[in-house]
Amino acid sequence: MIRSLALLTLVLMSGCATVEPPRNYGPSTPSGQTSAQRPTGTPPSRTDEVDWRAAGQGQDIAFERSAFLADTYYKNGDALLQQVERSGAMGVNRGWEAAARKGGDWYIEEQRFGDTIIGAGVNRNRVDLIDAGLRAFEWGFQQQSPDGSFPCKDNYISTAYYVAGVAHSIWLLETSGFARDFSGRIATMRPKLALAARWLGTANNMAAAKPANDAFTSRYFLTGYALGAAARVVNDPALAAAGEQWIRDGIAKQNAAGYFPERAGFDVSFHGEALVYLLRYHDHVATADARRAIEPSVRRALAWLETRVNATGVIQIANNTRSGFGQERDRTGQPRRVSAVAVARAFGLARFVLGDGKYEPLARNVAAARQPG
Repeated sequence: MIRSLALLTLVLMSGCATVEPPRNYGPSTPSGQTSAQRPTGTPPSRTDEVDWRAAGQGQDIAFERSAFLADTYYKNGDALLQQVERSGAMGVNRGWEAAARKGGDWYIEEQRFGDTIIGAGVNRNRVDLIDAGLRAFEWGFQQQSPDGSFPCKDNYISTAYYVAGVAHSIWLLETSGFARDFSGRIATMRPKLALAARWLGTANNMAAAKPANDAFTSRYFLTGYALGAAARVVNDPALAAAGEQWIRDGIAKQNAAGYFPERAGFDVSFHGEALVYLLRYHDHVATADARRAIEPSVRRALAWLETRVNATGVIQIANNTRSGFGQERDRTGQPRRVSAVAVARAFGLARFVLGDGKYEPLARNVAAARQPG
């Protein structure tokens, strides 16, 4: 999982149905009331006094700069750099572009790995990596439709991944100080990110996505983080309310054992991914009230994840519902493997966000171990 593109991959999602064009903008607020509806792309109008400011300490920046990432997934910056074409295309989109876009599928989610490239750039103090990551996002926005969507297969979940990656990277660049060197490019992206996030946040699109979220609980945290993180970047309280509701709905589905259900069971890879988005949300998106609601769930989820890793860091994949046994195929058409990257990142991020040093050895063991499936 550490070689080639697996340096980048947390995990790839299975498909969900393509959703209809947006008609309105009315996510449920955390109180259960419906916010005012408005056309996609129109600035929100909020007359209430709800405090939507993030209350976390932003420890994710310390994780992105950590020795753990420098020693593992960000160690070979040149190999990461090679994952981005000069045009900015990444993953399967490289082949699609090379074939002059005449056949096959492309996915906007593939461009989310620009976030990993940028993270490595911040970690290694390499502006060439940051430049490449931004090119990956710029390639993505070049494919954007006027309504904010992307005309690719599985466009809702694919867009959620992309929005989450772009929003996290902009937050990371601004928090680390690197944004000053790329201010013009970030400024150009910001309204495009707002348009994409508001498309995700339309009531019709969220309703269409809910059945897939119910089957794959990790998607609640992905979408909640995407909306919430974008809200901070583009200053949109309505997006923040929608994101918080997705997060709270996902937490409500947590099994008593601590895992987040995937296909009526559990999957360690997607549980790890869910925790990455949930920890990021807790760290630099959530309000004080949301943090209090989230943290017990985070700790239960981490405790369960610990039970799925043995003393040498090998992930126990028995009874996984989605990865490790060929149950699903990734975007390349290959059987979906267990994601050590997702699990190791979850532990590594928890070490900083929760301030608990016990998680770093777990992260390092997982990253170093030869994993099954």
